[in-house]
Amino acid sequence: MKAILVLEDGKVFAGRSFGAEGEKAGEVIFNTQIIGYQELLTDPASAGQIISFGYPHIGNYGVNGRLFESDTAHALALVVKEYSRIYSNWQATGPLDEFMKQRGVIGIEEIDTRALTLHIREHGEMKGIVSTRDFDSASLLKKLPAQGEIKFEIRNPKSETNQKIPNSKSKTVIINLGANNSTLAKYPGAVVVSAGTKAEKILGLNPEEVVISSGPGDPRELAGLVEEVRKLIGEVRVYGIQNGACVLAQALGGTVGRMKVGHHGMNHPVVDPKSGKGEISVQNHSYGIEKLPAGAKTVHVNLNDKTIEKFQTKDGRCVGTLYFPIDERSKLASGYRYV
Repeated sequence: MKAILVLEDGKVFAGRSFGAEGEKAGEVIFNTQIIGYQELLTDPASAGQIISFGYPHIGNYGVNGRLFESDTAHALALVVKEYSRIYSNWQATGPLDEFMKQRGVIGIEEIDTRALTLHIREHGEMKGIVSTRDFDSASLLKKLPAQGEIKFEIRNPKSETNQKIPNSKSKTVIINLGANNSTLAKYPGAVVVSAGTKAEKILGLNPEEVVISSGPGDPRELAGLVEEVRKLIGEVRVYGIQNGACVLAQALGGTVGRMKVGHHGMNHPVVDPKSGKGEISVQNHSYGIEKLPAGAKTVHVNLNDKTIEKFQTKDGRCVGTLYFPIDERSKLASGYRYV
């Protein structure tokens, strides 16, 4: 069956459909990883995204129950060069196509994803619409403005709990903007609260640290949360992940903005600008830090585009990373020194 992708600047990509049928509009991004399509589709940070994979062969190991990053799929559509209808892996429980049909994710293949990637790199991430019903590009473009700016209130349904922290040695509260299961697994025993939770209630749990999770959407629209996080600063250690880092930066007095091309993949190099030492990180965000406040310094920059990847305050009690935690507890237990 035919499928079509139309970008808001009028660029058209035609191909063949797999997965669910229908019509969906969202933010078109490209992802640079080779594996991990199931994790990416189910990551709450992917909500509202039409995801193009640079790697040409997708679906060859199927899907399985161990790789969910949340209870369901959050991405709107998947754009690939070639969808593999034959899958082979000892853990596989079914094909990617069926997984997408059950969760309403549209697939489009036989697309020149290299050309799409280059177009986004040159012109920036933009809105687009994918359809298996309407193939008139002018008609589809008329539907885009009605979508407006995409807003989210996404969470991982199984992640929030009102239970008291069972382990006094791991007093962590996670503010849930769309935490994925991999992040939650790094903080066993944590209490996870919604983004609307007041600072007083969080401090009433007597945490040693507060983690602001990653999530979808524009962090500049979270003014209420920024104010609550500002009340936490100085009272408890605070760690922000991706959009959570953008919230923390704003609470400290910094500014954030939409990146021309976001970071989406498992292979983003981040380095210490002084020592040159670095690590390979996993990322999925379209917003970044434009300016850090006084009293905070850059710890890591992206080796590709030199954007800020990690920052910390002078006392080391506030840390933000524009990537998912690399190691256990993000090295927060011992804090950081400002040098």
